[in-house]
Amino acid sequence: MRLTKILTILATGAVLSATPALAEKRVTVSNWTSPNHATSRGHAAFVEMTEAEFPDAFDFKQFTGGALLGAKPTLSGLRDGVADVGLLALTYFRSEMPYAQLVADMALLGEDHYAMLGATSEFVMLNCQPCQDEFAKNGMVALSGISTAPYVLLTTQPIVTIEDMQGVKLRTGGSVWDRWATRLGAEPVNVPTSEMYDTMSHGVVTAAVQPVGALKGHSLIEVAKHLTELPLGTYHSGSIFALSPKFWKSLSSEQRTQFTKNIPDAVAQTEVNYETDDLDVLKEAADLGLTVHKPSPEFLQDLVDFRTADLEEIARISREERGIEDPEPLIATYRELIEKWHGLVKPLHPIRDNPKPFADLLRQEIYSKIDMDTYPN
Repeated sequence: MRLTKILTILATGAVLSATPALAEKRVTVSNWTSPNHATSRGHAAFVEMTEAEFPDAFDFKQFTGGALLGAKPTLSGLRDGVADVGLLALTYFRSEMPYAQLVADMALLGEDHYAMLGATSEFVMLNCQPCQDEFAKNGMVALSGISTAPYVLLTTQPIVTIEDMQGVKLRTGGSVWDRWATRLGAEPVNVPTSEMYDTMSHGVVTAAVQPVGALKGHSLIEVAKHLTELPLGTYHSGSIFALSPKFWKSLSSEQRTQFTKNIPDAVAQTEVNYETDDLDVLKEAADLGLTVHKPSPEFLQDLVDFRTADLEEIARISREERGIEDPEPLIATYRELIEKWHGLVKPLHPIRDNPKPFADLLRQEIYSKIDMDTYPN
């Protein structure tokens, strides 16, 4: 009896040891902003939520500050499988992705960054097949859009009038801001946000179009002591959750469901991070040595006039310079989505106090309408 029992136990142990443990899927997340940046914290929130809900599904490895991939190499890194998930800014790839520039060209319409995140995500994921085609061609899958907090002018010297813009070396996000800067006699300088600090500290750049929170998120407060409250829109040509096609194709149906479940919540938290970062900087302005300026009435009106006139130029630029044959319907769709999302998010404010309704709205209006088994085809 005793010998039989021992043999039974040994046999059972052999069977158990031969059964493989539930394998975790390795996921490499790359972000070129600092660990304290809104998007890095958004990625961290996503990892924390997903690991808590599906503890045996994924093995996340996070890289921030460009430790794995910088801003420009992120696209090729996703395509080649160096990273599985990344923060992608599409204005670095204007020639490769002309349709993405339709979104960038309408940057000055960005008044509420929560609305712009929703509108951009819905546009690129549900309403712009040419966008999906160029994403696939260049090696990425978009599982979200993006929107920074509203942009202002962060400068090394005070800028309050149109005349003050003459000769300014202005770091922009490209596209519409380049046209605006050139019109005012400034010189656009296109460098990644990760290089803003160094270029400003060496005088290569003397001003930047960025959210207020960048003064801390990118440490610009050490080199830029002036802020001009111009409503310069939002940056929303990109994706917080850009995926490697190889990684996405490798996921089973169950894994795709698990992986995407918390993306709306993480994206919502990222937008909250942007807002709270701005508010924190403004509260600490005096202690940080920051001087906040109001633009002159003429400066502000000139921006408003430019914003209206430039909208009429977008279709022409898209057609003549970017080779988009029929841009008007896509432009109209995106503008309709912007209006729609401004209406949707207005009753939810202040979203920073409770981001869940905003996350649920993203889930309802976008993610619930996508078949993840076949997306993006």
